[in-house]
Amino acid sequence: MSTEHRVPAVLPEETASEPPRDPAAGRTPSRVGRVLQGPLGLLRSGGFLDLLIAQVVPLGVSFALTLVTAAFLGPELRGVLTYLMTGALLCGALAYGSLHVPVVENLRTRDRSAFRHGVRLVGGLSAILSLTGLVLVLVGSSGDTTSNGIPSTVTQTGWVLVGGALVVVQLFSGRVLQGLARNREYQVTVVVQSLLYLLGAGATLLTTRSPLPVFAAWALSVVAGVVLTAYYLRRHFREGGPWVWSGSPWGRFLRSATANNIGSIGQMVMLRADVLVVALLLGPAAAGVYGLALSLTELALIIPEVFALSVFGSRARLDGERWAGELHRTVRLNAALSVVAALGIAVLALLLALGPLSDFDGLVTLVLIVLPGVVVAGYSRVALSGLQALGSSAHVWMFGVLALALSVGYVPAAMIGGSVGTAVMSSVAYAVTAVFLKRSLRSALSGSAA
Repeated sequence: MSTEHRVPAVLPEETASEPPRDPAAGRTPSRVGRVLQGPLGLLRSGGFLDLLIAQVVPLGVSFALTLVTAAFLGPELRGVLTYLMTGALLCGALAYGSLHVPVVENLRTRDRSAFRHGVRLVGGLSAILSLTGLVLVLVGSSGDTTSNGIPSTVTQTGWVLVGGALVVVQLFSGRVLQGLARNREYQVTVVVQSLLYLLGAGATLLTTRSPLPVFAAWALSVVAGVVLTAYYLRRHFREGGPWVWSGSPWGRFLRSATANNIGSIGQMVMLRADVLVVALLLGPAAAGVYGLALSLTELALIIPEVFALSVFGSRARLDGERWAGELHRTVRLNAALSVVAALGIAVLALLLALGPLSDFDGLVTLVLIVLPGVVVAGYSRVALSGLQALGSSAHVWMFGVLALALSVGYVPAAMIGGSVGTAVMSSVAYAVTAVFLKRSLRSALSGSAA
């Protein structure tokens, strides 16, 4: 289930070129054509389709398994799986942050010192999470399960930490591979892992109605993906030598990693913590419905993710004025397509609630509440990518802090208003951060033009 926070992909640089021309001689591109030129122009870059596939395939597998597990497991058991999966992904992402950034920067200068630091740090984080999780599993297994055989919350949390340990390694290895512009290899690892998860989860659902085997199938697919990524990295190091060891100090590595982590952590908590709050405060059944609603609404983020890649990648090949114009066109097109996607998702939620998912009471209500927030969150993806492309680290840092502060509101919202209150708070958080990013982007663009 791919709900990890995506960082802007590193794409091969292109030299500045003339604006795209209409193929029909003597004709000026239409208004729609000019709007499309920016977002679709990056298709000329090598590896873009590989990165696009690497996003679409896991999301498609995740959505398919969301519907299948909802139908097979029901709201309560689906809620347990939601807690396990979301918790593992969030835990791993928080521990990882953006550790690949200083590593990739060093590797581009043929220096492997930071890579060694990163491997050691990731290994230590993974070991701590694994050991803590296994201790909780042992403690929880000695207690009683619920009346319907669901593992205790302590046991579930233990498995969440074990899964988070795998996610830390997966994110680090995968992002380093992607950052080295090994886009085809990165795509292969993501697709292989997604297909293994699909096959494994499907096989377990045919033989059992327990969420733990499905979670185990996901964990095994992650291990397989990490092994494949390690193979590709080793091949890259072997073919890309000779390498140097500059002895870059730990302190510099940690400062660089921390500076890039705050924005990523804040965004990840804001996007994922509400599911965990619902699971812990309202129970697995409520989490099952809420998690399904989020899975549906996240379909509206496919387009913004692609546009965010376009904005980040085009910074290397366009001058400031042309890039800013492309950014504005991308934002307008993204807004229009996001509204269309939101309408389609609302209809899909209604059809599912009237048909195969009729047991998920309140699904349509939650989708309708969260959808406006997701639409503005799509803008935030593009705007944040723009700030990162401009190197505006101060604005990114402040965004992360703001997102963390707003995420605290999920707890009182769930206690007062239940799932509906949490959904309202989610949309409010998305809207507030979008306003902040809009002002920050305007300020950063003014500064770059000065």
